[in-house]
Amino acid sequence: MTYSLKATTLKVTALFLTIGPVLSACETIEPPPPVVVTPPPIVETCIRMNPLRRVDIPAVTKSGFSIVSIETEDELYFDPETKKWVTIEIPPIERKEPWTKIITPAQTIYVDNANKQVTDICELNAAKGTSG
Repeated sequence: MTYSLKATTLKVTALFLTIGPVLSACETIEPPPPVVVTPPPIVETCIRMNPLRRVDIPAVTKSGFSIVSIETEDELYFDPETKKWVTIEIPPIERKEPWTKIITPAQTIYVDNANKQVTDICELNAAKGTSG
């Protein structure tokens, strides 16, 4: 078996033409450097509780009385002298029951020196788990 130089050259050239793009695709590229993000400083927009004044607003209620009436059945009584059944009427049982209904529940508010209500209070926000 003899090979000609031209046929071998063509085979090697064809081999490089098909493998060449594959080998160039394996080139190592350096990853980009990580981006460092610095968050802005936290600005507290809430008001501290120290300068505020606590105001307790009582509940608004409505009270009254209800009459509770329990109906009773008449009783039959046998009179041995007359030997007859006698019906005894028993009046209904009535009670006066007091009741109270809450119209507006009690609440606590905080006011500043100008007597304006403050709702964004740092200590209360921290208790709720939110930040200013």
